[in-house]
Amino acid sequence: MEVSTIASAERKLSPKIYDAARTRGIILDAAEEIFAELGYSAARIDAIAKASGYNKSLIYQYYGDKLGLYTEVVKRADQIGEQITGSFISELLKDDKLASDPAAFKSFLESTTRQAVSFLLEHRSYLRILFWEAAEDWKTWNQITYRPDDDPQMHKVALAAQKSGILRQDLDPALFPMLIMNVITMTLQSSARFEHLLGSLDSPQIREQTTRQIVQFIIHGVMEPSLL
Repeated sequence: MEVSTIASAERKLSPKIYDAARTRGIILDAAEEIFAELGYSAARIDAIAKASGYNKSLIYQYYGDKLGLYTEVVKRADQIGEQITGSFISELLKDDKLASDPAAFKSFLESTTRQAVSFLLEHRSYLRILFWEAAEDWKTWNQITYRPDDDPQMHKVALAAQKSGILRQDLDPALFPMLIMNVITMTLQSSARFEHLLGSLDSPQIREQTTRQIVQFIIHGVMEPSLL
């Protein structure tokens, strides 16, 4: 096949490829909003189709069923979070001093907490999905074919930090990543309830103040008190 013929064929295929990717993105955006608003159990493909502007048959063609669609919503959000925080955290975890130097460990806690807060505030629908899952005892989450990385490296660092006397001796290292994430998510999710006292997280000043408080709570909660 001549080069000109190949180029012509590519030009004809490109819009279709682009449209398919764009269509998937629009459907996932609509699905994420519906799942965030109603939770998995109450969400309906009809509502997602209406919100996206595409028919149900196309959604089923792309994702198979509601669970397949939900899986892709979770997968996309997790991968976006990984793009934002994954490489950053991975670099911090490579620091040989992390589990033996209190200052390095404290800096690690602050940096990872700030990254997580920033991501969740920019993706609040995903935060709501997490709370719907918690309300439904994570039943759907445990069925999905994609398993988000729970970062076993965090557990490994916690074990080493406890061995060196940085992590509290009365803290189970297995709970280390769970406690950090729960403090972050619960604080952010509950902020609207206490907005009359706290102020709105839409304000950069309130957001920074709240982030600092979360950081300090985590640091003082997991590090050996004598090192603070």
